[in-house]
Amino acid sequence: MAIKRVLLPLVGTGIAEPLARCAFGIGCMHQAQVRALVLQREPQSVDFPDRAESADLQQEFVAEARREREQAILALAARYQPLELEVSIKSGDIAPTVAHAARLSDIAVIGAGSGFDEARWRDVCEAALFQSGRPVMVVPRMGVEERAFERIVIAWKESIEAARAVAAAQPFLERAREVHLVTVGESERAVQSLEDVEKYLQLHYSEVRSEVVPYEPRAETADTLLDRAQARGDALLVMGAYSHWRWREQVFGGVTEAVLARAWSPVLMAH
Repeated sequence: MAIKRVLLPLVGTGIAEPLARCAFGIGCMHQAQVRALVLQREPQSVDFPDRAESADLQQEFVAEARREREQAILALAARYQPLELEVSIKSGDIAPTVAHAARLSDIAVIGAGSGFDEARWRDVCEAALFQSGRPVMVVPRMGVEERAFERIVIAWKESIEAARAVAAAQPFLERAREVHLVTVGESERAVQSLEDVEKYLQLHYSEVRSEVVPYEPRAETADTLLDRAQARGDALLVMGAYSHWRWREQVFGGVTEAVLARAWSPVLMAH
C-alpha cells in the first residue's frame, strides 16, 4: 500500500527534531501528507481572586503554548518543500489519541533509546505500535540519513508479525538498491522458511540476498540484527514487533523491547 499520510506524534514542550526530520523526509519521498499530532497536558488551573481574570489568563497561556508549538513545527517543515503538513494539538489521554490517529495513517514515526524513555513517550510508542494495527518507523536518537533507506535488512521469522512487516515495507523496498534477508537460527525449518521468503521477494525485487546467522546463547538477538543493519551502512531494519500479551511471544517480545531501547539504525516494525 502506498504511503499517503505519515503520523508524527510529539509530546513535551519542544520538538523532537530527529523524529520530525524523518517524518518530513518520508513525506517528501512518498509525496505524502505529514500529520503532526502535538500532545499536551491539560492546562493547570491558575487561582486569582477574579475568576474571570483567571479563566482569561489560562486561555491565554494555552493559546500561546499552541502558537509556539505550531511555529516550531512549521519552521522545521519549511525546509522540506513541497510538503503537505497538518498540525493538530490535542490534550487528554495520550494512548487512545495516538492509537486513533495512527489507525488513520499509513505509518507513524516514533523514537527509540535515551531521550524517548520518559513515560509519555512510552505511551506514544505502545499505542502506535500495539494498538493501531499500523506499522511504525522507529528513529534513533541521532536521526536518520536519507541514504539509510537505500539498503534494507529484513529480520525474517516465520510469523504473522514478520509477514506484516514485509508487507508494510513495500513502499521502501520498491526504492531500495539492496535488500538483505536475515534469520537467526540454523534449524531446518528456519532455513527453509528463509529460502521461501527469498523466492517470494525475488518476484518483486531482483536484488535479494539472504543470510543465516547462527544462534549464540550469549549474544542478544537484538544486537545481532542491529549489527547487520549497521554493517550495511545503517540500513533500514524491517522486523515484526512482538508484545508480551501471549506467553509464546515472551522471547520475541524481549527482542522488540531491546531494539526499541537502543536502536542505532532506523527500524520499521509491524505488530
